[in-house]
Amino acid sequence: MEPGTDVDDTGETLHRPEPAFRPVAAVVLSILLAGGLGLMVGGVAPLPTLSMPEFANPFDDDPFALADPAGGDWLDRSDPTRVDIPSVDVHAPLTALGLDYRGNFEVPASWRPHEAGWFEPGPTPGEFGPTVLMGHVDTERSGPAVFYPVGRLEAGDAIEVTREDGIVVSYEVTEVESYAKKRLPYEDVFGIEAAPALRLITCGGEFDRESGDYTENVVVFAEYTGHRRATEQDLDRPLNGREHFKD
Repeated sequence: MEPGTDVDDTGETLHRPEPAFRPVAAVVLSILLAGGLGLMVGGVAPLPTLSMPEFANPFDDDPFALADPAGGDWLDRSDPTRVDIPSVDVHAPLTALGLDYRGNFEVPASWRPHEAGWFEPGPTPGEFGPTVLMGHVDTERSGPAVFYPVGRLEAGDAIEVTREDGIVVSYEVTEVESYAKKRLPYEDVFGIEAAPALRLITCGGEFDRESGDYTENVVVFAEYTGHRRATEQDLDRPLNGREHFKD
């Protein structure tokens, strides 16, 4: 075993943080989302190209370095494959999203409304920092989409994210907030966390037909509560279909 590692009761490797700063791509996301995430009917409004000088740098000399203030442990990296939110009947596959060739943030495909996306350059579930999942509230063709009901989540509701390595990471909702477009508090949403965390982002508010966009973003904040090895029952849970939330 390498120095600075432990093994938990699931057999997964836990890494104790080094005293130096650890670079995380979540800081990139925090800057990109300063203008707001525009999930809307038919698609998502493009985010501005990364432009560091436009924003204050809260991380001193290195804007892409972030310390672990709690000195905690985190899991090895492993891609998430599905998200389950029993209280609102969301059981969705996850697809990786990054940045497009223009430096804008990729968004979930509108023709696959039952899928949510996760920001691949950022932390994976169980790693230190906020894992970010995005999903449409609806689309022009499908009507209600994967994150249609997440605005009804309440503090205490459970969320589980299953990883490619067979580990299920558990979270508990702490708050659900709505923010006007272009007023997303990116440091609150994507800033320093003392442990692994989760964010769900979709649209909210009223639909403005003139702009073709919703007026708000809904952000679900959730804290890490633990992880376990997936059971056969976990792996056999059916995923929502394309028309799951239609009346």
